[in-house]
Amino acid sequence: MYLNISEEAKQKLMPYAKNNAVIVLDLDDGVGRYSKMGVCSLDTSFRILLLDQAQDRSDFNATVESDLGTIYIKDYSHRYLDKEMTLAVDPRLQVLKLNSSSGILDGNVPIVDLRGK
Repeated sequence: MYLNISEEAKQKLMPYAKNNAVIVLDLDDGVGRYSKMGVCSLDTSFRILLLDQAQDRSDFNATVESDLGTIYIKDYSHRYLDKEMTLAVDPRLQVLKLNSSSGILDGNVPIVDLRGK
């Protein structure tokens, strides 16, 4: 599995990804120490989490390679992802969207910086 990250998405992520931040593509399903609650809808919701190297990432026990290096995920979130995924910026709304050749998986992927928390 590979996550292509568009140039525009890289520009959005780079200010956050300084100082060896750990990048996580989190399936926001209410499971794990960084989820406050799951999404109560039929939508699949993802978030980009930024963690310090020392922060617990035991909930994210699988990885995906990307244009920015290794990204951590929950192992069971593979079932929602295609072999080739793309993280890009929606030109109209300027938010990150996660898609594949099958279509848009999540049209608004927020960036949540949890470093130092």
